[in-house]
Amino acid sequence: MTISRQGKKQKVLMFPWLGHGHISPFLELAKKLNNTNLFDIYLCSTPANVSSIKKPLANDGSLAVRFIELHLRELPDLPPHLHTTNGLPLHLMPTLKKAFDKASPKFSRILEELQPDLLIYDLIQH
Repeated sequence: MTISRQGKKQKVLMFPWLGHGHISPFLELAKKLNNTNLFDIYLCSTPANVSSIKKPLANDGSLAVRFIELHLRELPDLPPHLHTTNGLPLHLMPTLKKAFDKASPKFSRILEELQPDLLIYDLIQH
């Protein structure tokens, strides 16, 4: 890829599933893209995931990723700290999927506002 006609970096929005095992490969790809200096990289996930990955990345000043928080609806058995697969009891996985599905309009707004040149999403989105 090359820099756009306006000389600006291409916007890449990464949207992994809500598990650390899915987010880690996206961060590795972000590092590779970051090294080209051709892209502005955005990673979209829930606040529960963003907060847990921001700290390790803060120590690695070489990776420039902007985080976009996708706020899921709170459901009776699913408080915000469980908007991730990390530590989620297995019986709550369907509830997480339901909350994730209900966030579709919010993700659409993120796409409209950011207008990424490239969207990289997880194969296992529900």
